[in-house]
Amino acid sequence: MHPKAKKSIKITTTDNNLERLIEITKSMSKEMRRDFDKMYGRILDLLDISVKTPVISALAQFWSSDLHCFELPNLDLVPTIEEYTRMTRLPIDDNVGVYSYRGRYVDERKIAKLIGLHPDQLKLEKRGAIQGLKKSFLEDHLEALAGRGSWHYFNKTLALTIYGLYETQGLNPVPAILADTLLTLEVCQKRNGGTLKCCTHLLYVWIITHMYACELRTLFPDPLRDFGRIKVKRQEAREWKKELADIQDNKIAWTCPWYSPYEVIFSCGDFANVPLMGPRGCVAYTPSIALRQLKRTQVKPVEEQLGGICFQYDAPDVSQLLVRVRAAWRNVQRKGDDELGKPRVSASQDTMSGERARGVPE
Repeated sequence: MHPKAKKSIKITTTDNNLERLIEITKSMSKEMRRDFDKMYGRILDLLDISVKTPVISALAQFWSSDLHCFELPNLDLVPTIEEYTRMTRLPIDDNVGVYSYRGRYVDERKIAKLIGLHPDQLKLEKRGAIQGLKKSFLEDHLEALAGRGSWHYFNKTLALTIYGLYETQGLNPVPAILADTLLTLEVCQKRNGGTLKCCTHLLYVWIITHMYACELRTLFPDPLRDFGRIKVKRQEAREWKKELADIQDNKIAWTCPWYSPYEVIFSCGDFANVPLMGPRGCVAYTPSIALRQLKRTQVKPVEEQLGGICFQYDAPDVSQLLVRVRAAWRNVQRKGDDELGKPRVSASQDTMSGERARGVPE
C-alpha cells in the first residue's frame, strides 16, 4: 500500500556541542583508547563524525507509527540491532546481559562509586521525571580525573557521558540506544513535532551509508572510521526530504558495505517481533521489514509482526508489560541460513507484488 502523503511537522535535533569532550579525550594514549574500545565499543569514533542535523530532521518526517519504520514512498527502512552492533562493535552475547529498566529511582551512592566521587559531590538534576547529571558536570570531572591520571574512573565517566546510561555498565547498551531512538521518533510523530534527543550520530551514519555507500568505489570495512569517505552535501531539511522521497530501491545500498550476515534476532519471548527497552520507554520493531538490509531475501511480514508495543514509563498500567519485556529478553529467537536461506539481497515474489501494488518501480 502506498504510504499516505504526510503533512510536514517541525522536528529538530539537538546540536550537541562535543568540542570540549573531544579535547578531553585527546589526553588518552593510543593504548588507553584501545582499552576503552574493548570495554565500551567504538563509541569514541562517533566524536569524530559531524552530524548534519537537517538529514535527521528530514528522515524523521517519514517515521510510520503503524509499522515502526521509515516508510519512504518507494521503500521501507529501519535501523536494526545487527547494524548498530556492527557500528559499535558490541555484539549481542548470551553471556552478557542487555540494559533493563529498573525504575526511575537513581541510586546516588552507586553512581558516585562508579565514577570515583563521594555521594555529596554529585549534582543530580531533574528534567521532567528523569534525573541525571549535566554534561558540563561530567566534563569537569573528566578533566580532573585526567589531570591526576585516574584512568579507571575516567573510562567509566566517559562511557557514562557518551551513553547517558549508568545502568549499562557491564551490559550491552545497543538495544537501549536503538529503543531510545525509535521511541523518540514515535513521540515526535504523535505530538506533531518535537526535538530528537537520542543518539543521532548512529542514526546519521546508518542512513547516510544506506543512501550513498553504493557510489563508493573503494573498500569500506569500518562503519565509523571509514565514514569520512562518504561526501555528504550541505542541504536544508526540505531538500533532504525530497531526496529521501525520491530514492528508488535500485539506487540504495540495501546492505551496508561493512555488514556481514549472521544470525538475526527475529523475535523475543511471546512477542511476534523484538521489544526494545530504553531509559524512557519501550518500543517494538520488526526485523522482517529489514531483511534486505541484513543481506537476506526480503519476505512480506505477517500482520502480527508489524507495529507492536510502544509506551513511556510514565504511562498508566505498564507494569505487566515491563515484566513481559524483561522476560522476553531471556528467550531470544534468532534465525540464520536454515530459516532465511543463504545470504543474498533479494525479494520474494509476494514482496515484489506488494511493492508493485504500492507503486514502486521494478
